Amino acid sequence: GVTVEKRSGTFDAAGLAIEAVDLPGTYSLSARSEDERIASSFLADPAVDVILNVLDASNLERNFYLTTQLLELKKPMVFALNMMDELTGKGTQVDLEALAALLGGPVVATVGNRGEGVAGLKAALHKVATGQDPSLDPSLWPPRVTYGEDIEREVGRLAEEVRRDEQLTGDLPARWLALRLLEGTQDGLEQARASHARKAIQQQLDASRRFLEGHLGADCATLLAERRFGFARGLMKEVFTTTDGGSRTPTDRIDAVLTNRILGIPIFLGLMVAMYTLTFVVGKIPQDWIAGGFSWLHDAAAARLPAGELTSLLVDGIIPGVGSVVVFLPVIMILMGCVSFLEDTGYMARAAFVMDRLMHLMGLHGKSFIPLIMGMGCNAPAIQATRTIEARSDRFITILVSPLISCSARLPVYILLAGAFFSPLGGALAVVAMHLLGFVLAIVAGKALRMSLFRNENTPFVMELPPYRLPVLRTTLLHMWEKGSVFLKKAGTLIFAGATLVWFLSNYPGITNRTWAAELRAQEQAVQALRLPEAQEKEQLEDLAFAHHGRIMNSSLAARFGHALQPVFRPILDPDRKRPEAWKDGVALTAGFVAKEIVVGTMAVVHQAKAEAPEGQEGSPLQQTLRERSGLTPLTALAFMIFTLIYTPCLGTVGMILKETRSWRWTGFSVGYGLVLAWLLSWGTVVAGRAMGFA
Repeated sequence: GVTVEKRSGTFDAAGLAIEAVDLPGTYSLSARSEDERIASSFLADPAVDVILNVLDASNLERNFYLTTQLLELKKPMVFALNMMDELTGKGTQVDLEALAALLGGPVVATVGNRGEGVAGLKAALHKVATGQDPSLDPSLWPPRVTYGEDIEREVGRLAEEVRRDEQLTGDLPARWLALRLLEGTQDGLEQARASHARKAIQQQLDASRRFLEGHLGADCATLLAERRFGFARGLMKEVFTTTDGGSRTPTDRIDAVLTNRILGIPIFLGLMVAMYTLTFVVGKIPQDWIAGGFSWLHDAAAARLPAGELTSLLVDGIIPGVGSVVVFLPVIMILMGCVSFLEDTGYMARAAFVMDRLMHLMGLHGKSFIPLIMGMGCNAPAIQATRTIEARSDRFITILVSPLISCSARLPVYILLAGAFFSPLGGALAVVAMHLLGFVLAIVAGKALRMSLFRNENTPFVMELPPYRLPVLRTTLLHMWEKGSVFLKKAGTLIFAGATLVWFLSNYPGITNRTWAAELRAQEQAVQALRLPEAQEKEQLEDLAFAHHGRIMNSSLAARFGHALQPVFRPILDPDRKRPEAWKDGVALTAGFVAKEIVVGTMAVVHQAKAEAPEGQEGSPLQQTLRERSGLTPLTALAFMIFTLIYTPCLGTVGMILKETRSWRWTGFSVGYGLVLAWLLSWGTVVAGRAMGFA
């Protein structure tokens, strides 16, 4: 798998119900990273009956390295040789029977994305799980991986000491734990320290390490790794035959361009600009459909429901609040579809390789780029994905800079403001600039953290480049639907609740003034008496209602809260002190602490978005409202976007930082430095823009 947590499910195999647990994708059980620790700990559990080892046919040497460790567990195993079509496409033939004999378990060729081989895999699992497979006969068990005379002797001595404590080994082979102790894995050492025989074990471990490292000239972990890779290479020579003479593959030729030191970064940036431009151009069509649907719903509710508090909540709060967010659903789905497409082709791994040099500027390596790329979807799982980073310092730096990467939840805010205050091309460039700024800030912040709080050296890491693959349309559409359904779920729950709360805070206690209501009715009757054309009369009535609701809102709880925040937000949102209603934007940004999607919904409520955009004018109703009534300028809108980019993404991200760092101190530091940096850069943007003559 590609997860960093285990997931489980059940399926039927020839009448036998099997519970399958998908463990984090890993190349090793050395327990140096979180994903390796999760996999190693679970596989050591006696409750594990059968191991299904999925081998990537495009990267067999690394997969066979993991297999050498799994064989030491002496547990029944089934092997799925996945993506066989890629292997045979390269002219490579596999002797599956010979491979099964050498590995001691059935080997089934599969093509996962087409479902080929699944039936055979289920049959093999059924045979092994019910003890019907001949490989379960101990007399036929394959020879274990041998590490050479010197290492084998010391492993045997250490295993003998381990066996003295039966509770320490349990159902696991003593050899398994002895090898883990020699490797220096954290879980193995912790188990040994808890043993009543810990003194004897530690003495033998120290003696074995001194002997091996002195005689063989390398540390034990390196020695074991070399022997395992040697086994893997020997295994491949035994069962694989290649008819291709070793000519340069298409992957090599494409990589020569995409990972070129000069062309790599411009190509990556060009793809990002193209991706966002495509997102906006294509997404605008369904956006207009959705906006029209909510406008119809708004007008229908206003015309048919009796006047009252509940109608006001629905017409002035829920419909504009939820509708202003849902209108961005097509953009989110198209963007996530593009990202999924690039990931499935194998390009994102190349992007990590290309960006490795930039990662080194912040004292990290390309492996940290993968969580940062994931952060474009959502910062919370991106932070969770840092578990695959071995070194604590690298992992913590990546966690602390990940919130600076612009996630999909911020995108509706950018599109809203970019569409309201910039041209179509300028808006697209502004949105791309927000994403690039996030990466630049992550690099600068990472470098600062490396130079101040995390000064230890990096862990070396070799980037792997998978072969290019043609994405499966079904997979891409599934990823789009998953992201879209999460977005809709938020709109139906969190945004709904947020819009309701903001409406309440914006209407109470000021709504009790009966004089204002009487004045409004009199003014409406005066306009109706003029018998103006329908469109003109509707516009004047809307203006009267806007002014009336503005008076109510200015005496509401939300206004009191917003005015209290004005000293903080005025320098970036109202530098000229000419916007009496600038407090509304402060309320929207504050609501964004819960989730960034709430920002747009809050602005729709507090700015009293029109039901529909005027005919012939570009943009959504909320964009028109902001352009005409909010008092924001392109410069302050840009400052708003920058503040949205940098400050705390959402409560979910804060919770994930706490979970992964296990420290309130680091969590507080992340929130604190994000707020300070957001304010300083937003204020600096306004000051610099005004100095250059921008309003």
